Amino acid sequence: MALAAQMLAAPQSPVTATARCEREAGCVETGAAQLFALADKLFQAGDLAGAAQILEALTQDKHPELRAEARFRLAAVREKVGDLAGAAAALRELLAEQPGANPARLELARILSRIGDSKSARSELAKAEHAGLPPEVEQTVRRFANSLAPARRKGLSLEFASGPDSNINRATGSQYLDTIIAPFELDPDARRQSGIGFSTSAQAWSRNTFGGIDLLSQASLGVDLFNKSRFNDIQVGFDSGPQFQGHFGLVRPALKVERRWFGGRGYSSGYGASLGWQFSLGKRAQAEFGAARVRQRIDRNPVQSGWRSSLNLSLTRVIGTATTARGTVRWGALDARVKPESLRQWGGDVLLAHQFSGFTVFAEAGYTRTHGLAPLFLFGKARRDRRLDLGGGIVFNRLSVGGFSPLVRLTYTDSKAAIQLYDFRRTRLDFGFSRSF
Repeated sequence: MALAAQMLAAPQSPVTATARCEREAGCVETGAAQLFALADKLFQAGDLAGAAQILEALTQDKHPELRAEARFRLAAVREKVGDLAGAAAALRELLAEQPGANPARLELARILSRIGDSKSARSELAKAEHAGLPPEVEQTVRRFANSLAPARRKGLSLEFASGPDSNINRATGSQYLDTIIAPFELDPDARRQSGIGFSTSAQAWSRNTFGGIDLLSQASLGVDLFNKSRFNDIQVGFDSGPQFQGHFGLVRPALKVERRWFGGRGYSSGYGASLGWQFSLGKRAQAEFGAARVRQRIDRNPVQSGWRSSLNLSLTRVIGTATTARGTVRWGALDARVKPESLRQWGGDVLLAHQFSGFTVFAEAGYTRTHGLAPLFLFGKARRDRRLDLGGGIVFNRLSVGGFSPLVRLTYTDSKAAIQLYDFRRTRLDFGFSRSF
C-alpha cells in the first residue's frame, strides 16, 4: 500500500504510458504495463484498496485502450469489495468512450442483474446483440437474458447468408469406392458437387408463467437451399420446459421434437428430452452443461434409427475489455437398430471474438473423432473418422440494412476417414445479414 501511495503522490499530472523521473533520489521509471502488474499483485495479495488506487490513476491515461483496460479491471476490484454501483459506474465510463466494447457491456449487464436492475441489464444485453455477436456468443447472451425476471416474453433472431460452396452434399471426391466385393463406381450425386448455397437460420422463443412456474419454449429453423435442389436440407426443432433460477444457477429441463427433410423428402424425425444447467464461475466466466437423449427415426434407412445421446460442457470467458472466448467439449452416441450403424463421437470447439471499433472479428475451430462399434459389411471395417472444422468472419456492427448487420464468414471442413464414403473436403464463403428482435 505504501508503494502504491508513493507512485500516486503527484495527482496534479495524469498517468501516461511511461512515468518519467527527474533525477529524484530513489525514483524508478515505470510504464503502464508495470502499473497493471503491480495492481494485479496487490489484488492477489488482498490489498484491494491499493489496487483500486493504481487502477483509478490509470483511468486518466492519455491512451484510450489503457483507460478502458483500467476501468474494466477497476470494476472487478470494486465488485470484489461489494461496491456494485461503483463497478457499474466504471464500466459505464468505459462504454461512454468505447460503445462498441461488447465484453464490457455484457459484464455491465451481469453486474446490473446482481444489483437487481433487470430492466437496465436487459437494455445492455439488447445493445450487445444489436451490435452484432457471433452465433455461439449470441446464444449464451440470449439464455442469460431469458433468466432475468421479468424478462422479455418473446424474442427472435434471424440470419440470412448466401455464397459459393465447394461441396454442397458433403461427399467424397472419389469416383470409385473400394468394397470387399469389388470397386463400385459412385453415382454422380454420391460424389462431391459444388454450387451456390442460400441458408437461413432462425430461433424464436417465448416465456410464459403457469402456476408460478416460468416456462420457456423455443423453436429453431435451419434451411440450406442450393441451385441443385436435390441437395436442399431443412431442419426444424422445438423444445419446451420450465426454468429454475437460484444460487445454483439456471436449470432447465425440456421436452423436444425435431424433423428433417432432404431433397424435398422426409429424412428423419425425433423426440426426446434435454437438460441444461448454466452457472457462474467468478466475475468473468460462465459455464454451461447440456445433456439430451432423442429417439430418432431415419425414413430412408431404418437400420440407422435408434437412440441418440449427447453431453457437452462449455466455458465462456470475457478477456480484457473487447475479447470473448468460448470453449466446448462434447460427447455423442448413436445406438442404432443394428450395431454396425452405431457410433461413438467426441470432440471440442474453441471460439474467439474480438470487438473493434465498428466491427467484430471471430474465429472458431472444432475437432471431432467418430468411430463405429462394429464393421460395416460392405467395407469389412468400422468407421474411423477425424474431422477438422475451421471458420472465421466479420460482423459489421455499425452498418445496418433495415436493422440487419452485414456479415462475412468463411468455413472449411476436412474429414479424413478410413472408409472413402466419409472422406471429404468442403469450403464455403458466405455473405449475409443477422438481426435479433
